[in-house]
Amino acid sequence: MQLYAIISDIHGNALALEAVLADIKSRGISNTINLGDFFFGALEPEKVADLLRQNPMLCITGNTDREILEAIDNPSGKHKPGMDRVVGDLSDESINWMRGLPKTATCDSLFFVCHGTPESDNEYLLEKVTANGVFVYNDEDLIAKTQHIAERIILCGHSHVNRMIWLSNGKIILNPGSVGLPAYLGTGEHRFAMESMTPHAKYAIVSAEGNDINIEQVLCTYDWKAAAETARQNGNPDAARFLLHGRMPKDLRVVIS
Repeated sequence: MQLYAIISDIHGNALALEAVLADIKSRGISNTINLGDFFFGALEPEKVADLLRQNPMLCITGNTDREILEAIDNPSGKHKPGMDRVVGDLSDESINWMRGLPKTATCDSLFFVCHGTPESDNEYLLEKVTANGVFVYNDEDLIAKTQHIAERIILCGHSHVNRMIWLSNGKIILNPGSVGLPAYLGTGEHRFAMESMTPHAKYAIVSAEGNDINIEQVLCTYDWKAAAETARQNGNPDAARFLLHGRMPKDLRVVIS
């Protein structure tokens, strides 16, 4: 039997990553797949980079990793709030490591690995954002979106919401949720909220033996109060509240209603 730990969307949360890595180690899992969005956020990007260097794993980049590199390469351009702090904290070693990573990957003829969708790091594979809320695509749509993928298990992140979808063609789409940011406000054509509804650090375990695939979604406790305080000290009180609750506070819900 092969065991794999699937992690995603750390967003600079070193405390959450430490808890997840400790849990993975306690279970004797030696194969970890990381779906990107390592550093950007209100917390500790270089500490996360140190942890990733100490724990080798298969990594791909996510949209915020790309945006960090774009900000470095075009410092006079328009960037997300907080980007300067993140870029300033990262070492040259960490930046060069990001530059060498792929956008997608395959693993052991079993997994296709992407951050958002196979084609885009900034789109959701499982979720459709509408004026009436966020909905999961139906079976037919998901089969059409992934019909060109040969691997049985398709890994995606980006939405920060842990989901496992069994398709009628026998394939599986797995989002392990976010290690380090359990909720956020999204922007685009519609204003929306992504909420995992708990503050826990999240990842998934896949066990594969022949045609049998078992999946466990894991929620790890860690000191999210300390993480929230770091976010506050770094000037992001909204992120602090997301870290504490994994959902939108009432006053922010007014923004998206």
